[in-house]
Amino acid sequence: MENENQTNENQSNDNISKGKEMGQKAFDEAKEATGQALKALKSLISNPIGGQYETLKDLGKSNALRAGIVFGVIFAIASYLLGHSFISAALAFGGGGAGLYFKLIIFSVIPPIAVFGLFYIVMKFISKEKEDLSTAIYTAGVSVIPLALLFFCVKIIGMNNSLLLPVIGIFCISTTFLLINSFLQDIYKLSPQKSVLITPGIVFIAGYVSGLILQLLVY
Repeated sequence: MENENQTNENQSNDNISKGKEMGQKAFDEAKEATGQALKALKSLISNPIGGQYETLKDLGKSNALRAGIVFGVIFAIASYLLGHSFISAALAFGGGGAGLYFKLIIFSVIPPIAVFGLFYIVMKFISKEKEDLSTAIYTAGVSVIPLALLFFCVKIIGMNNSLLLPVIGIFCISTTFLLINSFLQDIYKLSPQKSVLITPGIVFIAGYVSGLILQLLVY
């Protein structure tokens, strides 16, 4: 009996040790990915239009993948926090239900996934450049960052600020269009004519798909 208890205790200690190792590894990976995202963000701020190709090559495939995922997660968090405010207000007036929060989590990741899918289609069927999955993830992640900033601002200052909010909204939306257009020309090497047409197409299709899924989740 004593030997059995000792064996169970050893197994328990081994499981705890393995759990700590996995947790530390996950933390290190997240820290590294966040560092790469900050590096990419600094580079893009210094040269936002025309410097994407150099930034992507400097990062390398694995780091670009990490940075893109981090940017996508930031957008999802911003989207969730903003949606949480609206759902809380609806619940306060007796509308909806707690299940909406789970649906909000699902919806929050749809826009960056939709943008990624569209960039991937461009990469595979329109672009003449041979890029890989990390490129599509990176460009999609960076493209939604201005919208994440907009959502954070709306969450902080509220919808009632009729002077500041429109200015922030115009800046963030315009930056989104500029980034996508620049990505299409600088990284995917599309002509200006094609990029001008495809840029609003990406925004429209991603927005339409996101809205469609939102309706399905709500109703």
